[in-house]
Amino acid sequence: MGKSIKIATIGGGSSYTPELVEGFIKRYNELPLRELWLVDVEEGKEKLEIVGQLAKRMFQKAGLPVEVHLTLDRKEALKDADFVTTQFRVGLLDARAKDERIPLKYGVLGQETN
Repeated sequence: MGKSIKIATIGGGSSYTPELVEGFIKRYNELPLRELWLVDVEEGKEKLEIVGQLAKRMFQKAGLPVEVHLTLDRKEALKDADFVTTQFRVGLLDARAKDERIPLKYGVLGQETN
């Protein structure tokens, strides 16, 4: 196996993070993750803690030696990162509600990706 990898995920408290972690677990041989830094903003601190603890348990159950770090400090997380992923929503959950409700006023379906 080659170099181990550090990845920082901006928006790490997202409910999509467990799916990201599942992908890292499934592809561990191709992407030998050493550290995963989950970063969020103060408003997302509680979700970051919940999702981050789940991520730690997922790696542990898979028997993989991946260190999961939870932080609100982007600079710390980004330092020496090999890759950075993002999954944040500008405007937080209020923006999601607008993404879903505004199109309905016009008779079309809508959500954050369309």
